[in-house]
Amino acid sequence: MTAGRTLAVVGAGAMGGQIAYQAALHGYDVRLISRSDDRLRSASTSCATLLRRRVEKGTLDGDACELTLARVTLGSDFAAVAGAETIIESVAEDRDVKREVYARICAHSDDTAIIGTNSSTLPSSVLEDAVSHSERFLNVHFFNPALLMALVEVVPGPHTSEDTIVRAMDFAQAIGKTPVRLAREEYGFIANRILFIAIQEAMRLVQGGYISVEECDLAVRKALGWPMGPFHLSDLVGLDVVEAILDEGFRQTGDQRWEPVEMLRDLVARGKLGNKAGGGFTTAPS
Repeated sequence: MTAGRTLAVVGAGAMGGQIAYQAALHGYDVRLISRSDDRLRSASTSCATLLRRRVEKGTLDGDACELTLARVTLGSDFAAVAGAETIIESVAEDRDVKREVYARICAHSDDTAIIGTNSSTLPSSVLEDAVSHSERFLNVHFFNPALLMALVEVVPGPHTSEDTIVRAMDFAQAIGKTPVRLAREEYGFIANRILFIAIQEAMRLVQGGYISVEECDLAVRKALGWPMGPFHLSDLVGLDVVEAILDEGFRQTGDQRWEPVEMLRDLVARGKLGNKAGGGFTTAPS
C-alpha cells in the first residue's frame, strides 16, 4: 500500500463504515475492523448501496465506484492497523470499551500513526492514558452521515502534538471534508455544543408554558432555517441519547445549562424515547 494513503477504521457502525468508504472514495486503502461480522457485512452492503445510487444518478463514475468498494478490506483482527498512517476509532461512547480498543490498537499500530477518536462526547484527554505515545492522539469528529456531511471537528487535547493536529487536518481535507480546528477541548466541541444547548432552551420554553412543542419547532424552522425543529430532531436522535449527551455535558462541565430538564427525564423514564420507541415530543406511541 502507498505510504501516507492508508487508513484503519475500528468500529463498523453507521459512522465507522461511512468514514471508511469516504476515505476509500478519495483513494485511501482502508482496513475496516470490527469484532462483529454482522456489522462489517452491514457496513459494506449499505455503503455499496449508497455509492451505487450515486452512479445511477450520474454523480459518480461506475468504475470509480467499484474501485472505491475494492479499496476497503474487512476484518476482525486488530493486527490490520499495522502500517496504517491514520487510525480512526469509532466504537460505542463507553470509556471502558474505548480503553480496551486502544490497548488492542496500540499493541499493533506503528508508533508514528496518529489515532483519532470519533467520539462526540469524550475528549481525548479523558482517555489519553490508554494510548501509548499520546501525543499522536486527538478527537477527529465526523458528522452523521459521514458520506454526506462536510464538517470534521479536529480537537486536540493538552497532550496532542502540533504535528498530529496538522496531519489530522490534512487527512480530513484529503478525503474531501472541511476540517475546523479547536484551540482546546470544550464539551460538545462546536456544532453539538451549540445544538444541544439550543435544544435545552427550547425544552425550557415549552416546560415553562411559553409555547407549544409544535409552535416552537415551527418558529425555529422558519426563523433560523433549521430543516427540522429541536423537538422533531430530538425524537429522531432518540430521547435517551439526548438525555445521555446532556448528562455527560453536566458531568464534565458542572454547568447547569447541560442538566436535562424534567420533561425530558420524565419521557425517558416512561420509555418514550422518540421515533424508535414509545413516542416522544412529536411522535405518537408505536
